[in-house]
Amino acid sequence: MTLPDNPIIIGLTTVAALFVATSLTMGFFTKNQMPVAGRNIIVTGASQGMGKAVAILLASLGANVAIVARDLKKLAAAADEIQAVMNANASKYPDQKLAVISADLSESENAQRAVAEAEAQIGETEILWCCAGGANPGFFRDYQPSDLEWAMKTNYWSAVYIAHNVIQKMTSRPPPPQKYPTDGNHQRKIVFTSSLVAFCPLVGYSSYSGPKAALRALTDTLRQECLLYDIGVHCCCPGSIISPGLETENLTKPAILKKIEEEDDKPQTPEDVAKYCLEELQRGQTLPVSSFIARAARAASVGPTPRVGFLFETLLTWVCTIVYIFVRGGHDGLVLKERKAKGLPWESGQA
Repeated sequence: MTLPDNPIIIGLTTVAALFVATSLTMGFFTKNQMPVAGRNIIVTGASQGMGKAVAILLASLGANVAIVARDLKKLAAAADEIQAVMNANASKYPDQKLAVISADLSESENAQRAVAEAEAQIGETEILWCCAGGANPGFFRDYQPSDLEWAMKTNYWSAVYIAHNVIQKMTSRPPPPQKYPTDGNHQRKIVFTSSLVAFCPLVGYSSYSGPKAALRALTDTLRQECLLYDIGVHCCCPGSIISPGLETENLTKPAILKKIEEEDDKPQTPEDVAKYCLEELQRGQTLPVSSFIARAARAASVGPTPRVGFLFETLLTWVCTIVYIFVRGGHDGLVLKERKAKGLPWESGQA
């Protein structure tokens, strides 16, 4: 998301320049906070897009991976790619395991079954990374109730049900022994995937921003609760990702949303998103992002969420508090221009 032209952008650029001077503040966590080699990881939504890229990346680093999605054909194709990576790893990480599970995780029974099948094939879950989700852009007034229900099931319940089951299992038993012990923190993890819209909602994403913001709020709640169990809880918040899902979104995306995104949100490849999010997780970031502009949005709305690199993030927060006055004003201006051009619905026959 590129900020609009405005003198205040100089402030954001200045803070970015301070990153080098304050880079040592990123080192509060000297250890890798999420090593993955030899660990058992469930990745949902792993048949395409970010989920598949995450699964491939984790496999390349030596993890045992269970991939979960609905589409058997896409799952099989993703499994072939992941298995090829594991085969290439054979000398360094022998006995890597891959499980392939078809399940609609928006149903609690299927979520329980998926976890049971994953653990039967790769072992006790140490990390759950929820990537399942999707958007159906449009205007709130035009949706059918079934559209809103689909958005909530796809983006919220598909993560909540499986996370609930995994946390119950994790809290009922001690962590498994590490196959490749390192100096890193082998704490068990729950990783949700929200979106940049959880920080900066946009017109056209009304059915999507709600469940994604809910995941971010759930993360903060569970992060605190799971201190009781020594389980880490995190939530990735990437922007647009180049994927089949984005192509589908563009079919129903309102013109005004396309216009905003053309100026403000440059899609990233799934591989880049997976890489940057994992790097932030390994630094201990609660709300990992995959671009500097997403980092700015996070800084402007992070609230009480713990932050890594406190000095830099605080400076960024101060600047972004001002910058986003202009960002939001620019977005609202585009919408008002659209209203002026088209007229109000009851005046133009659109009602």
